[in-house]
Amino acid sequence: MPTHERGAALTEEPVPAAEGPVPATAHLTLRYAAVHRALRAAAARRAERSKLLADCELSPYCVTDAQAELLLDLTDPAATHVRVPAHALAPRAVSAGEEDLRRRAARAKAVLPLDALSRAAGLDGFETDALLLCLAPVLAPEHALLFGYLLDDLDQRRPNAELVLTVLAPSLDERLARLPCLGPYGPLRRFGLLVPEGQGGSDSSGNDLLRTLNVPPGLASYLLDGRGDLALLAHDPGELSPPRPPLLGGPALAATTRLGDRLRARRDGVAALWGLPEGSQLDAACAVAAAAGLALRRAPDVRSSSALEDVRAEAARALATAGALGTALWLPADPLHEAGAATTRVLADVLARARVPVVLTGQAPWRPLGLLADGRYAEETVPEPDYPQRRALWAALGGPASASAGAAASVEEDAPEVVGAGGFDGLAARFQLTPEQMRATAGLAGAEGVPMTHAVTRVLATVPAPLTEQRTPVHDMADLVLPAEQARQVEEIASAFRAWPRVSQEWGFGGGHGGPGLKALFTGEPGTGKTLAAEVIAGSLGVDLLRVDLARTVSKWVGETEKNLDEAFRQAEASHALLLFDEADSLFGKRGTVDRGSDRYANLEVGFLLQRLERSPALVVLTTNLHGNLDSAFTRRFQFVVRFSRPGDRERNRLWRLAFPARAPLAPDLRLEGLARLDLTGAAIMAAARTAALLAARSGDTAIGREHLAEAIARQFRQESRLPRAGELELALGQVDDAASAGSTR
Repeated sequence: MPTHERGAALTEEPVPAAEGPVPATAHLTLRYAAVHRALRAAAARRAERSKLLADCELSPYCVTDAQAELLLDLTDPAATHVRVPAHALAPRAVSAGEEDLRRRAARAKAVLPLDALSRAAGLDGFETDALLLCLAPVLAPEHALLFGYLLDDLDQRRPNAELVLTVLAPSLDERLARLPCLGPYGPLRRFGLLVPEGQGGSDSSGNDLLRTLNVPPGLASYLLDGRGDLALLAHDPGELSPPRPPLLGGPALAATTRLGDRLRARRDGVAALWGLPEGSQLDAACAVAAAAGLALRRAPDVRSSSALEDVRAEAARALATAGALGTALWLPADPLHEAGAATTRVLADVLARARVPVVLTGQAPWRPLGLLADGRYAEETVPEPDYPQRRALWAALGGPASASAGAAASVEEDAPEVVGAGGFDGLAARFQLTPEQMRATAGLAGAEGVPMTHAVTRVLATVPAPLTEQRTPVHDMADLVLPAEQARQVEEIASAFRAWPRVSQEWGFGGGHGGPGLKALFTGEPGTGKTLAAEVIAGSLGVDLLRVDLARTVSKWVGETEKNLDEAFRQAEASHALLLFDEADSLFGKRGTVDRGSDRYANLEVGFLLQRLERSPALVVLTTNLHGNLDSAFTRRFQFVVRFSRPGDRERNRLWRLAFPARAPLAPDLRLEGLARLDLTGAAIMAAARTAALLAARSGDTAIGREHLAEAIARQFRQESRLPRAGELELALGQVDDAASAGSTR
């Protein structure tokens, strides 16, 4: 079985245990009968040889032929506790017995564990028997002495490769043919079915044949009762299965074809593909290997913490395995940029000496000089898919058509100005996903029947970094109370962001491949709805909101603030979230003259922010209460500037009605109509309503009354260092009429 087919078998449906009338142990006993006959034949050969060396004085120090015969009788499957008739263990009856067990398993909708394992790892008959022979000590402890007898060494009582060859490959031709099956490149060891003692090194004698071969406990349990996850118990860590369906844009596909042709012409070549994000590199690497007619294996991860000799050994082992199996080796190069110079030198040296086809991928190039010098190296650089290419990829995947019917409708409703037939335009315009993320989105939408836009949000949701607070928006435009002009501007920002990929890429206004994203500045007094407006925009776009935690971002150490800010931008770009800088004037303040050393570094931070803000493709919103405190260089970088004013009578009337939930118990004499005349912001109105509810609950009242609300509003005025005009509060609460209020004023 080809190596990529073996890996695919491990990802099939879970293998149910053969329970009840189809015990796994019965199948093991049937198959082990053939192994036991081989043991008996090997013991007979050993007895013939021992006759030539017979010496009664040695009998106390060895297992005699008679004792070996007794051990064979004790371990004979016909004599075990497993209820399998002795006549069923005859050579001709074993295959018939297996077929009967398989038919019974099929009726019980089960699969025999040994069959499932053999199929998943691609084991042939010899390899399956070798596994059973190494499992024999689990079935009966008497095998330990028997193994020592067969190896003529009572100190060697555990199975090893020499024992397997002695029992199952007695002739020289068989031994030579079967020896590679027990080596490091055979499926038994690659899939972790047999683990040599001291994995990674050699025994004291330097003879790999004498190292003990152990069956992992979890695998032994699986073979005996069928319990366990086969995909975890039998796994080749270097094996790769091509993604289905493969998703590559036109330029990337053409580049992979050219590199594949190069590898086909030169089997020891190195093909490098740069420019693609991490989630696109597996598709590209598999496409290069497919164009070259090769299967693909993955190199182990290289970390700076690993010892250099371990890096060398792991890389050499991965290359040797790929060479033995006739595959190419894929090495993602992005982690190498952080692995350290010593580590990359060791890896480059191993690659330069190997003669195995290698595929390198990464966003940033990694070009070891040793590979460039001998003419084996070829590279291509491709950009990330642009808007038309992403639309084509969604169409190739199936897009909204593969999900529920409501998915496409949701996209069209959310983005009417950019969605074309089938809903592909909306997905391509709003989300720059990698092929890995696109397949996950389609799978989630198909499995749960959720709209594609909702599935995208779930796929993009990441664990919040310590520097940001991640929120899933819960408010919409109905919750945002603004004057008509400001509300229109907020809606315009969301619509513009949906349309920006088409305008910047398809129409060329981005000034490059994609160009920077849109930026918005919200200014106004505290409590006028700036932060809520940012959340509403994120909700209408179907993305999360990332709010930068300034207390954790700003550092006293030189360079740390810039590093933290860059991490916040990276997270927003990776998750396609809206990045919010609340109270931005503390970070984006004006640059001043350099009077002290700290002034110079403060100016550097502002300069870094200017550059990072300008090139970021994310939607970034800054809010500030003091527009004049921002550095003037930031102003021209905002496509949208919205000035939030204090709410008028109409807005305040609506805010007071929204401030009290429908379940809130209001006293019958409490009227909210007059409260709109009080000059309060939206945040102040919400705070006063909560305070009134707390006062009512604390006093034991069953409803929120005038006295509670009057006290709450008075407290809110005091917090703002203001005083209501004489009689204004009573008039607003309806405690006096307008005429009485006018008389008191006079």
